[in-house]
Amino acid sequence: IHSHTIMFLNFKSTEGHTMGLVYSALQKSFRAGDVKATSYWSEQLGVPYPNALRKRITQNSLEDACGLRLALTCLKSTNKSKPSFEELKPYVFALTNVKKTHSAAWLNRVAADHLFKGHPGNPKGSEVDQAAYTLKLHSNANESELRSLYGEELMRLYLYINRDPLVFMCSILISGHPELAANQSFALGSLPPPVPQQVLDHYHDKHTKLGKKMGRGYSHFLQNLILHNPVYTDSVEPYKEQAEYLYLNFKDSNGKECRVRHVLDLMKEKKTLVLQDSDSDVTHPKDTDVLHVNESTVGLGFKNATFICPVNMSMISNSVTCSGEMVVKKFCKLGENPEDLQYALHCAQFRSSLRGLYSLPTTVTTLEISGQIDYGSIAALGKGGEKWRRGVEAKIAKIVKKQGGKAETMLVDVFDNGVRLSDVTVGDSMYSHADFGFELVKVLIFRKMCGCSDTNAFNLMCRVAPGTVLQILSADENKASKEALLRSMGAGLETAQKIKYDYKLKCAEALVERTEEVDGFVKGMKRLWTERFKDLIGEGGRMDETHARFFREWNEGKDAAGVCMKWLGVKAWDIGKKRKVEVCRGESKKRTKT
Repeated sequence: IHSHTIMFLNFKSTEGHTMGLVYSALQKSFRAGDVKATSYWSEQLGVPYPNALRKRITQNSLEDACGLRLALTCLKSTNKSKPSFEELKPYVFALTNVKKTHSAAWLNRVAADHLFKGHPGNPKGSEVDQAAYTLKLHSNANESELRSLYGEELMRLYLYINRDPLVFMCSILISGHPELAANQSFALGSLPPPVPQQVLDHYHDKHTKLGKKMGRGYSHFLQNLILHNPVYTDSVEPYKEQAEYLYLNFKDSNGKECRVRHVLDLMKEKKTLVLQDSDSDVTHPKDTDVLHVNESTVGLGFKNATFICPVNMSMISNSVTCSGEMVVKKFCKLGENPEDLQYALHCAQFRSSLRGLYSLPTTVTTLEISGQIDYGSIAALGKGGEKWRRGVEAKIAKIVKKQGGKAETMLVDVFDNGVRLSDVTVGDSMYSHADFGFELVKVLIFRKMCGCSDTNAFNLMCRVAPGTVLQILSADENKASKEALLRSMGAGLETAQKIKYDYKLKCAEALVERTEEVDGFVKGMKRLWTERFKDLIGEGGRMDETHARFFREWNEGKDAAGVCMKWLGVKAWDIGKKRKVEVCRGESKKRTKT
C-alpha cells in the first residue's frame, strides 16, 4: 500500500472515525443491506472526500455484487473531476439494495493459484484460464493487451479504481453466468437522513489498524463475510470453496497469509510459497484433539477407518459445517489414498455448486496418529466385528510405518435419518415420492459425468427431509480406473451392481414428464464442468470420451432426457405398461371401496 494511502486511512471524519474504519464499516453495511448504516457511513466519507466515496462504490460493486454495470454507470454519470456527495447518494442506495455475490473476488484468488501452479492462462480458455491470463497481463502492466481484450470503457474503470483486476473478473463471469448477467440491473433511490451508528466489532477486520493489532486474519474475515440478499441461495457461489481454502492455507515462506497481490509479487521475486496441507514440516493436529471418540461412536468400515463420531472442527482451519458449531457429529474416513480423497472433495464441491443436487459440507485434512485411539475397536463396533478390526489395524500400522503417522482424513456432515437406496422398497413412501425418479436420475447422471466407480444402490443415500423434500445423496465417490471407464463408456448409468429395474422405471418416467428440467440440469452441469471442474475431476482428459459420446448424441437432435433414457437401458413401452398397471390397480381399489 502506498504511503499516501496509509496517511489517508488515518485521517478522521467529522465524528472522529479513521477513514480506514469508515471504509470497512461502509463495505460491511453494503453487504448487510443496511440502508441506515450506509447512509451514515457514506456521509462520513462522502462529504469531505466525495471522490473517495465514488471509488468505494465502484470497487465494492465489483467485489460484493459483480455489479459491473452499476460501477460503470456511477463513474460515467457523476461529475468527472469532482463529484458531489448529493449525486453519489442514489448509487449508495442502489448498491445497498442490489443482490450480492463475492464471486469476482473468489475467481481472482483461484486464478492467482492457477498462475502459481505454472498454468499460463488462455484468453479463449475456461473462466479460470481467462482470469489467469488477465492477471498475468495485470501483473506485467501490459495495459495495451488488456485494452485490446476488454475495451476502453473497462480500462477507464480499471485505471480509476487503482488498477483493480476485479473489473475484468466481473466481465468474465457475467459472460458465462446468466444469473450474474441478470443481476446487472439496479434501482437508484433516496437515502434516509444519516443517524450515528454503532461501530460493530467485525468492522475491525484484518484490513484495519485495530484489526491488525488484534491479530485478525482471513479466518475472521471469511467468518464475517455474510451477504444480505445473495444472488446464490440454492448453491455455493462460483469458486468460493477453492478460494476460501487458499486464503486460509496458502502461506509465504514466513508463514504469512497471502492475498492476490502478494502471490503475484512473490512469484515475481521467485520466493517459495507453501500450501500447508502438503508441507511435511507443518504440524498437523493430533487425532485425539480432533476426534472425540465416545460411546456414541459408530463403526462403519473395514477397508479404511470409517466411523461416525463427534469432531472438534475448531482444530481444522479449512472446515465448513452446516450448523456452525465447533463440535459436531461427522462421518470420518481415515487412511484413504490422498489422491482419492482429493477426487472425493472435488466431487463434493461440484455437487454443492450445482443447482438442484444435494450435497453436504466436506473437508479433507491431515491428522497425526497419536496411538491413543483404538481404531480397531471402533471398527469392531460395526457389523463386521473382529474381521473389520483386523483390516483397520493393518491400515493404521501401514500409515504409521510408511507415512510417518500422517493420515489423510475426510470429514463430512452426517446424513441423519437416511437409508441406502438398496433398502428403499417398491411402494414405500420414498419410492412413491413425486420426486424419487427425478432426484435419482440427476445423481446417476452426475456420477456418470464425473467417472465415479461403484455406482450402485448401496452407495446412494435417501431421506425425506422436513417439508417432505426428498433428498438423494451421492456417497463414496471414488475415481474409476481407465479400464472401468472403457467398460462403462456407453449405455448404463450404474457402473457396479445393477440398480433395480423398478427404480430405473421411476427415472424414466421423470425423464418423460420433466424433460425441460433434465435438460436444464445437464446444461448447468456441463457449464460448471467446463468452467471449474474439468481439470480437477477430469484431469488428463480422462472423461473426454464419455462426455463426447453423451453430448454428441444429445446434440444430434435428441434431448438430454432421450439420451439418458437410452443410457438407463429402459424401453419406452415398459413405462407405458407400468403406468397402465398402476391405473388398473387404482381403478380396482376404487371399485372395492364402492
